Amino acid sequence: MKKIALGFFALITFSAAQAQTKKVKPTLSKITWLGKKVTGQHEGTINFLDGIVTFKSNKLVAGTFTVDMKSISTTDLTGEYKDKLDGHLKAEDFFGVEKFPTATLAFKKVTPVNATTY
Repeated sequence: MKKIALGFFALITFSAAQAQTKKVKPTLSKITWLGKKVTGQHEGTINFLDGIVTFKSNKLVAGTFTVDMKSISTTDLTGEYKDKLDGHLKAEDFFGVEKFPTATLAFKKVTPVNATTY
């Protein structure tokens, strides 16, 4: 079974007055991923193409993001092993990025952990 955990940081600005939807700034934001397997794990990055987040009363309530699957890159390996894993992740038997070059993540329910983490 393949599992992938995604973490992301999106640089945005907003005011506290009312519900607002703001655009993610892809060049100032990043997505990190962590993939686990029985014998270990790997991590890497994927680039945002665009995205929006919605806040109500200074609380994140929703978000939709489009990511560039062709940009998936392993960060814990180098050389031949990095190239092999990156190629495998992009191949048809995994994400199939030639056929599916983008992916959309939509958050419809957001649960706060604390004031800055959801």
